[in-house]
Amino acid sequence: MSSNLIIPTMVHHYYLFIEKQPKDAYLVYLCKEAQRAGQTTAIFTRTISETRRVSRLLDALKIDTISLHCDLSPSARAASLDKLRRKEYHAIVTTDVAAALDPIPKVGRIINFSLTWKINHETYAQRISNIGHAGSSGQAISFVTQYDLDNYMCMERFLDVPFTKYNVDDDIAMSSCRGQVEEAASEDPSLKDTDYCLVRSQRESERV
Repeated sequence: MSSNLIIPTMVHHYYLFIEKQPKDAYLVYLCKEAQRAGQTTAIFTRTISETRRVSRLLDALKIDTISLHCDLSPSARAASLDKLRRKEYHAIVTTDVAAALDPIPKVGRIINFSLTWKINHETYAQRISNIGHAGSSGQAISFVTQYDLDNYMCMERFLDVPFTKYNVDDDIAMSSCRGQVEEAASEDPSLKDTDYCLVRSQRESERV
């Protein structure tokens, strides 16, 4: 591990292995779980378009959510973060660049929604630095799809911290939550996860 890389000791590291297509359903499951517990969640995505889509999807499903990305003005980003500090929202969806420009308030849980496109170890450490309040423990949950295995295994070896499988109720995630996601996407097609086809084509081209 890099000598400059600091991993918070009070963070519990989890992985959730899922197929790419029901990824949104598991995100909704985890966000609702955290919202019921009064916990704030930070969701890290890889692009501005994904940040916008995920934020709008969660909003449509009654999960109080704000987004943070570099297309927002500095004043808009500051206003969003202020609302998060006042607990007016239970979730924030952000890119790594935006979170670096405007450090987010401490949260109880982060979700690495995207591990694709070669997330590096420093990026992971930066993400989890947002966890914890006054010495309290927190959770970092990484979504691992069939396209993320190499990145995940490399990251786990480099960080040298234990990752545990996060237990979810698959029946609820794959029935109730998936049904809610599909209904929202049928009403607004822009909420559909079109990145699945993009990532699949990229991986297939890499194998050629």
